[in-house]
Amino acid sequence: MRIKAYVLAADPAWIEHSVLSYYDIVDEIVVTYDQNFRGFTGVAIPVEECLERLMAIDRDKKMRLLGGDFCRDSEHEPMAREVYQRQTAMADIGDTADWILQIDTDEVVPNPSRLVSMLKYATDLGFTSIEWPMRLIFQNLPDGRFLEVCQTDGAGHFEYPGPIALRPGAQPAHGRRAHGSFLRATVSGDQQSLQISRPNEDGEERVEFCDPNDAIIHFSWARTPEQMRLKLSTWAHSAGIRSWLYYYLRWRTAPYVWQWHHDFHPFARGLWPALRIAEPFQLTAMPDATWQPDGMQRRGSRGHSDRPLARSKGDQHTAS
Repeated sequence: MRIKAYVLAADPAWIEHSVLSYYDIVDEIVVTYDQNFRGFTGVAIPVEECLERLMAIDRDKKMRLLGGDFCRDSEHEPMAREVYQRQTAMADIGDTADWILQIDTDEVVPNPSRLVSMLKYATDLGFTSIEWPMRLIFQNLPDGRFLEVCQTDGAGHFEYPGPIALRPGAQPAHGRRAHGSFLRATVSGDQQSLQISRPNEDGEERVEFCDPNDAIIHFSWARTPEQMRLKLSTWAHSAGIRSWLYYYLRWRTAPYVWQWHHDFHPFARGLWPALRIAEPFQLTAMPDATWQPDGMQRRGSRGHSDRPLARSKGDQHTAS
């Protein structure tokens, strides 16, 4: 089975951890970027930093660069620009792959072999896209631990922002969502997550396929304040002044009053019920050569770290 991926090179916050988490299961990664270094809202983005970081971890030379004018003109909304960039990457890969991964650079795949099993399963059933559960990491605590979205009773919460794998010919239509039938891999025993509690969407089929630890870890809001401000200025979901009110009133206050955050998604009621201190998880260790602002430096060792980077509430150690 031929698996390829594309990356939107615009957000460097978690880019190495994300790509390395599935690097070994793909044959090629198309790195698509705006050649004018502009994001979907027209604001400048750190494209060069993204490209340098990606090249630093491309040990098997799997990455291929694909530039384009994706910001385009003012007649196109930010979401239309994102869809255009995704469609361009899909068209470039074409039928040279059986499956194309579209995993954003703030998403980490903890169990890539399980994902490969789902791709084989979906192939046999004839589906054209796959949705995978995600854990949403929202903020950092002062001691280094993470806050993740949970149910109101503290149970695990999983969401499905769109397909993470498409068959050639399937085209993103809104963000990474595509037309046609799709297979949604759900977490065994999860009945509370909003998208699971609702009736199946048109063309949706569900299968209990994942354990909680198989869910993609989505670091969407787990950033420094500077990184968060850049995200809000450039992403396709930018909502102007409402985004900034949310940033100051919800995101900045979360490390101190997270117990009182309820139903707090910025625009989707019911999607984020509450917050809890994240259950432990592991991230792929950085290779020896990693990107730093002053160039290539030596840091860390190859392979996987055995040390959790987030800890449960009762653990007295601090993640670094």
